[in-house]
Amino acid sequence: MICINCFHVKTRVANSRPHTKPSVWRRRKCNSCQAVFTTYEKPSLDDRPILQNNSQTDAFNIGRLIISISRSFQHDTKAAKYASLHLAETVESKLIATTKPLSTDDITAITYETIRHYDPVAGVQYAAQHDLVTSTRRPGRPSTSFSYED
Repeated sequence: MICINCFHVKTRVANSRPHTKPSVWRRRKCNSCQAVFTTYEKPSLDDRPILQNNSQTDAFNIGRLIISISRSFQHDTKAAKYASLHLAETVESKLIATTKPLSTDDITAITYETIRHYDPVAGVQYAAQHDLVTSTRRPGRPSTSFSYED
């Protein structure tokens, strides 16, 4: 790892401990300037292909997930600004914890559940944007039913 003080390319790990699952806390020391700094490292989804609905694979994109989450907070712009990143990181850690191959449907389902627990209105908006909601009209009164199963 590169030193954050002098940008030397070699550092050594002086101490390492498990932090919160699945991250690791490391104390590093630069071989050149002897600076000591701490890193928090977690697995990445960069090497796991995401299976799309058209049978092609794509790389995971946290930016796309943040935008998708913030769109579901149209009723609360403050939450769209501040909660989207936190919720996206929560979804990412849940995806890292799954061992099966990931698909866009898995990402959508996990994101929906995460948003729904945080803000039910945003959950409904997310579900509507991602076709998890079907509208059925009965004579006299409209009703909405979810196609996603809890």
